[in-house]
Amino acid sequence: MQLANLRSASGSPIVAAVQPDGAYLDIVGALEAAGVRTGGTTPNAPSDLLAAAGDPTLAHRVATAISKLQATSGLDAFLHPAHSALLAPIPNPVRILAIGRNYAEHAKEQGATVFGEPIVFLKASTSVIGPDAAVRLPGWIGRVDYEAELLVVLGRGGKNVNEANAMDLVAGYTVFNDITARAQQRADIEQKHPWFRSKSLDTSGPMGPILVTTDEISDPHALRISLRVNGALKQDDNTGSMVYRIPTLIAFLSKWFRLYPGDVIATGTPSGIGPIVPGDVIEATIERIGTLRNPVVAD
Repeated sequence: MQLANLRSASGSPIVAAVQPDGAYLDIVGALEAAGVRTGGTTPNAPSDLLAAAGDPTLAHRVATAISKLQATSGLDAFLHPAHSALLAPIPNPVRILAIGRNYAEHAKEQGATVFGEPIVFLKASTSVIGPDAAVRLPGWIGRVDYEAELLVVLGRGGKNVNEANAMDLVAGYTVFNDITARAQQRADIEQKHPWFRSKSLDTSGPMGPILVTTDEISDPHALRISLRVNGALKQDDNTGSMVYRIPTLIAFLSKWFRLYPGDVIATGTPSGIGPIVPGDVIEATIERIGTLRNPVVAD
């Protein structure tokens, strides 16, 4: 399924299913109005987008609800237009587990080589913003770069996961822009300090526009990934260029610490990174998922 968090009038998310015409269906409202249940007396509507992505019965139940509501001319009440405002698919991830230098050409452009094992760093969950939300740059920050990435959303947890079973933990995929305070990161690398602060500015984690479940993307390592700044193409590659693929990353991470539902893994960025400044508009696109657009403003 293709799932989205709509911004309601109160600012809270409405869990929605993307329709063929681009409209968004309020899943909870439609299921409850149609009386579609999984058994018992409770409608069992998903509590959030992550729960929706992990429900194997949801697509069938939503289709049943649509059919019932169409028969009574009641479907329109639960449809929102394609231009509706969206929130990040996972607005409060348990952790953002990020991978550095996972594309060889990106490592080369930074004057580095691919490390002998995945480079792992944390990015603050408070950095997350949704589609069309502004990336805010403090005047003192120095150079800041864009980094388009495929984000893996975990729907299940585990410890010491085998590579052969690793994809069973994945709920779906979305687009991520790992905005990086590059000047600060380079200074921290010189001083052998962690990357955390250079990766964790408020608004430095744009995510979206939607989450696509694994049943719709059979091979996440065969997706074009690109990024434009003010319409000009800056990054253009394929997720097949990853050095360490998703099963390897999940197995590696779970060796060191337990993974949890709601963890997300930022899988690294291709070459072509560059600076952004206030007034820019960044558009990160991944095939079969969509385009994540964010303006850049001075904070």
